[in-house]
Amino acid sequence: MKSTVLKEKNSSHLRNNGLLYLLLVVAAIVLFYRFQNPVASQNEKTGSPVVGAQAPDFTLRNLHGNLEGLNDHKDKVVILNFWATWCAPCLEEMPSFETLYRRYRSQGLTVLAVSLDKGNTSKVQKFVDTHNLTFPVLLDSKGIAEKLYPSFTIPFTYVIDKQGRVAARVDGAKNWASKETFSALDILIKG
Repeated sequence: MKSTVLKEKNSSHLRNNGLLYLLLVVAAIVLFYRFQNPVASQNEKTGSPVVGAQAPDFTLRNLHGNLEGLNDHKDKVVILNFWATWCAPCLEEMPSFETLYRRYRSQGLTVLAVSLDKGNTSKVQKFVDTHNLTFPVLLDSKGIAEKLYPSFTIPFTYVIDKQGRVAARVDGAKNWASKETFSALDILIKG
């Protein structure tokens, strides 16, 4: 008789808490799957970094011939722009990058303009000199950064936060000296 009472107690305990056990098993499976397959850092279709992912580091030569990359601008907000001298929309937005850079460089922001021009860099240097650009211009003649940040459009720009994560991506030209851009950057720079 005792064994029958024990069996009844155990089965009623299982019946009463079965849903709880089922939820615990499902939660364990979900957590296991989540740790095995973390959130994607790249867009599956384009291969480009997604918002929230760590921005891929690279090092390129600047117009002075020195090596420079994202790691040289740690703890800063980085506006990473990909452009070319043959791209009309790219050329239109460059003055607004200069305005942005001059306004925020002392507050922990930098603009890195990655030129996708191949071959002779004299066109890039001439453009920079003509427009009095003071922010760093990097030369990606071998497509190193372009492979890490692929895109179907040009220009395209990444905003990278102080922790090195992608905060935003902008395809096409934009007025970077607008009030709304300044407001967003004020928030990002102050943390």
